[in-house]
Amino acid sequence: MNEFNSSVPFTMTIIILLFILAIFAMKYGAQYLRDRSLAAKSNDTDQRINALHEKSDKLEKRVAHMEALLKEVE
Repeated sequence: MNEFNSSVPFTMTIIILLFILAIFAMKYGAQYLRDRSLAAKSNDTDQRINALHEKSDKLEKRVAHMEALLKEVE
């Protein structure tokens, strides 16, 4: 009986420590996943902005070419 009484506090201590460890693991795991998600969104946004700049540059060149053609016609 004495052996049982001494193992219960030890077992409870281990369970509590594992519970605390699990809480911190979930906290930092969630932060890691959140950071990865934000980085992916940032990369996607940067790619879209670069694509818009390229399209804008192409349109500006086309408009400049059209203006040059219209000036020649006048």
